[in-house]
Amino acid sequence: MSASTQSSLVKQLGGYGGLRVTGTQTITGNFMAIHALDDCIIGAGTLGNIDNFSGASITLGDCVVGYWTTIEISGDAIVYHAK
Repeated sequence: MSASTQSSLVKQLGGYGGLRVTGTQTITGNFMAIHALDDCIIGAGTLGNIDNFSGASITLGDCVVGYWTTIEISGDAIVYHAK
């Protein structure tokens, strides 16, 4: 397996780690996925590559993959780092 393939697999599996977000928070960084541990709402301050994502609901257990530099979220979720 090439190093680039291995790096891609690590990234896809959350190998860069993440953080748990509870309540209402705005976080900044490079993020690749949001995994809802409870129902969550995405706030208007969210910046990423999914159009019209603000106001979206992420249901308990769902995982949304994309790329964000700022996430405003209400609920309980794990947010995975992109790099």
